Amino acid sequence: MIKRPIIGISCCLRSIAFGDYPPTPHHTVFHKYVDFIVRQLKAVPILLPATREIANNPDGYTALISRLDGVLLTGSPSNIGVRWQQGELRRISPVGLADYERDFTTFRLIHNCVDAGVPLLGICRGMQEINVAFGGELHNEIHSLEGFLDHRSDKSLPYERRYDPRHSVKVLEGTLLEHLLRNQSVSNRVFDVNSLHGQGIALVGQNIAVEAVAEDGIIEAISLSSASAFTMGVQWHIEWADNDRPLDLCISNAFRTACEERLHTNEGKSEGSYDYRT
Repeated sequence: MIKRPIIGISCCLRSIAFGDYPPTPHHTVFHKYVDFIVRQLKAVPILLPATREIANNPDGYTALISRLDGVLLTGSPSNIGVRWQQGELRRISPVGLADYERDFTTFRLIHNCVDAGVPLLGICRGMQEINVAFGGELHNEIHSLEGFLDHRSDKSLPYERRYDPRHSVKVLEGTLLEHLLRNQSVSNRVFDVNSLHGQGIALVGQNIAVEAVAEDGIIEAISLSSASAFTMGVQWHIEWADNDRPLDLCISNAFRTACEERLHTNEGKSEGSYDYRT
């Protein structure tokens, strides 16, 4: 029997009312992320709750991380409400909706993954989390800044249509992403993507490498050069990807391969370590 990798999915904490119940906190994730792991990555999803008790524990998710083959950091309507200040994660007041439980949990989770060599993929908010986790900074509202495009979704469209390609990105020369594309025999470096966001990277964090940019210069993909395992973030929503989108397919294939290699290594079946750059 072929075993499938187990991939953790970061959750949000949201108050949801249903039936005769008042708004009550729920640990939630949009179904597309679960579908992406099951259908595209051929893996088993496990939801990782956003809880301050885990964040306040020095070990964080360490006990669980050792049993995971990868982690997916999801997008969210909320904006990141913490920053590194004087060596500590401190709350700020972000523009729009905040989710501090997710912030403190996910930042601990990111460092746990990197320390343990667990493959990590961040989508939209997840990409921004990776950047901020290593000391980076964000623009609060890109659309309010002179010289930049409006990267937000068109709320007049049905929600499925909002995830149609929005603008182009260019993969930079000499990057991991360009290398992965070449390995898939893809020579193109400009692609249309469904990138929908209000915030964006203003300053890259320590050891963060820029992989792709939008036509207005906003950073759309990053990797962590100091990570021993595949660690990448993309600003667009590859969980909506079709199999005929070469850029999305190249990223999901690299992430899946890294997760499968960790699974086999943990089972003692691997002859050696997997270099995701080759």
